[in-house]
Order: sequence, then C-alpha cells, then structure tokens
Amino acid sequence: MVSGSVLSGRLEAFRLVELLQMMGLGPSSGALHLHKDAGEAGILYFDRGTLVSCTELDTEALTLGHVLQQLDLVTAPELDYAFRQQKADPFGKRIGERLIDLGLLTAEMLHDALRTQTMWIARELAQWNAGWYEFHPGEHLPAQAGMPRIDVQDVMMEMLRHEHAWEPLQPYLADGMRTRLALPVEPPRGHPLRFAAEDWLVIAKVNQHQTIRRIATALRVPELQVAQRAGMMVRQGVLVPLGGAGGPGLPKEAELLNMQHFDLFTLLISMEHDWHKRRSLAGRLTTMAGFINQTMRALADACQESGLTLAPDTLASLLAQRGVVGVNEYRFTIENNRLDLDTFGRFCKRSLEGSSRDAIGAAKQFYDQAYDALERALTAAFEVINARVASPTERGQNREAWEALFQTFREQPSAG
Repeated sequence: MVSGSVLSGRLEAFRLVELLQMMGLGPSSGALHLHKDAGEAGILYFDRGTLVSCTELDTEALTLGHVLQQLDLVTAPELDYAFRQQKADPFGKRIGERLIDLGLLTAEMLHDALRTQTMWIARELAQWNAGWYEFHPGEHLPAQAGMPRIDVQDVMMEMLRHEHAWEPLQPYLADGMRTRLALPVEPPRGHPLRFAAEDWLVIAKVNQHQTIRRIATALRVPELQVAQRAGMMVRQGVLVPLGGAGGPGLPKEAELLNMQHFDLFTLLISMEHDWHKRRSLAGRLTTMAGFINQTMRALADACQESGLTLAPDTLASLLAQRGVVGVNEYRFTIENNRLDLDTFGRFCKRSLEGSSRDAIGAAKQFYDQAYDALERALTAAFEVINARVASPTERGQNREAWEALFQTFREQPSAG
C-alpha cells in the first residue's frame, strides 16, 4: 500500500527478500523500516541502490563487538579497553577506529567486519514473517565514515542462503540467535552422552552465556556454526530451548552512548528567548556564540547523566573537522569546550564599527559572514549529537525543530 510518499504494508504479504524485489530498490535511496507487532524494529538504509547500513533495535541485537569476536579478530578484553576509551571521549573516534589506532585491526579488516555485521542483521530481518513495513524515500543514516556499500542483489542472495540453512533449525531454535539454551534436568534417554569437541565447547558455555549469539561470541566462532551444533543437540534432547532473550531497545553499549538524556527542546526554547532580547548586530553574534557554549554545557550534562565524560577538546576537534575555525582573520579561542565570548564580542563590535565607516552595506556583509560561521559551528555540534539518538523518528523531529528555529533567526529583523 502506498500512502503519500511512503510505501507500506504487512510482512505477512511480503517478506523482506520479496519486498526488495517488489520495490525495485536498485536506484532508490531511503530507509526501509520493519516493525513487529510486539514492538521490535529494524531499519535498512539504502543509497542509490546499495545497502549502506542495517540496524535492529533490540537489546540482544548483533553488535560490531559480537562480529569482531566471532570472526576471531579481537578479544573481549581488547574490546573492553577500546570501549573504556570511548566512554572517556564519546564524541571522538568510534570503536572500530580506536581498534585500528591500537594496532588490533586494519582499515580493511574493519570494513569487512562492518559488511559482515550488515549482512548478518539483514538476513535475520529477512526471517520476520509477521509485522509491518514502510519505506521512507530520502531518509538517510546519520553520516558515518567507512560504512560498506553492498549491492541489493548480494543482500538478497545472502538472505536466501541463510533461509535455506536455517530451515532445519527453525523447529528447535524458534527465536533465532537469541534463543536461550539450558541443560536438561535429566540426561536424555538413549543418548550415549559422548560428544564431539565442538559440541562440548558449546555445552560448556551454556550456563554462563545462554543464548546462541553470546555463546558464539565467547567461543569466537560465527553464530550460524554454533546454531547448527546447538540445533542438533536440542533435537537430541541434550539442550533445552527456553525462549528468546532481548526485547525492544538497544544493546547496553549502544544504550550508554545514546543521547537519550539530551534535552534539545528545552535548549531551543532557551535559545529563542535569548535571541529575541538582542537587537544589535554585535549582540546577536555574541548571543549566537553563546548558544554554542549552551549546547556544549547541555551535552556535558547529558553525558554525565549517562555515566560518560565529555572530553575537554570535543568542541575544538569538532570545529576543526568541519573547517569552522573563526571569522575572517579572527580565530575562535576555545577552552574546555567553551568559546571565549568576551574576546569574540569585542572583535565583532570593532569589525562592525569599522565596516560602517568604510562603506554602506559592509557591516551587513561582516554580520552575514560571522553569522554563517557560527551557524555552521552550531549545526556541527547539533549533527554529532543528533547522530547519537537511536530513534529515527526522534532524530527527524529534532532536525525539524532545529531548522525551524534557525529559519526564525534568519527572518528576524535587527536594529543594527
């Protein structure tokens, strides 16, 4: 069913692999949202006919850490170390980049792991046979460097291969990689209780790790391999399935870095209130610079509430990456994520007074240049924060509110 610009329908009518064929996603860009009636959700992002990311919003979703361990590329202690670094600098480099810096991965290894993660999540989502979907043209993933681009045909082939491999396991592992396992109270009748080494390794991890995914991660073996061994032992009565783990939400590592405590709307209301109190050009520019400080202060508070520490050079690094280092010959003075407003205010006042003496319209030209630099600096801060918001709906609402406020700023007359 098509409603406006959104293609939607039920997964009972079209499963994901069929949906990709039907939609003709070859040249398309946008986000395909999948939902189960119980609340689970998944999103596939496409850019010009290629799959660039696949996300499942579930507390037991497949993470990059799971994949790196299952591919035997890094160990749990190495991941923990990189994650501790990220907690101390949550808006710096991501886990994969930190592992490269530590010499534990190459860029090629990280790219392959991200591609594997995307494909494995997609093949799991392809098993959803109930729920609903909707395609949002133009919706894109928050910018992330190094994301793989996978041809849709390759994704569909992986889905079909996985479906064929999973078919004999489905009766025994109904909850997929989230299936929780346990040892039976009594040994199975008729079983000789002699096991291959691979089976015994799985059995030895059941009590501690429980799910297929966690067991595979602990063993540093691809989870489909573990599922195939475990499915056979469930059929034999050696292991007992206990239902599925997880539910709507984020894995604990991603939940910690999610900017759920960042109160954007209170910040925007405060900005609008302060803006309307300033009528002069110099006052408006200094107030705009102050908005950057307010944003960073609110970000530090949100990080603290999540148990994170905002690195003191976050703002300087962010502006340097975006090439926003000052206005004309003036370079922003930044200390502990704050702009020096006094120095900047004096610079603006001198520049505007000098411009008005030199030529008609020069003051307005300087104001526009300074305003543009400050808006780009603020937008850079907003985008990096909004990219850490897990909900695509909330991200979209945040962007609409942000753009509406700055449209108001641009339209508001100034006394000069």
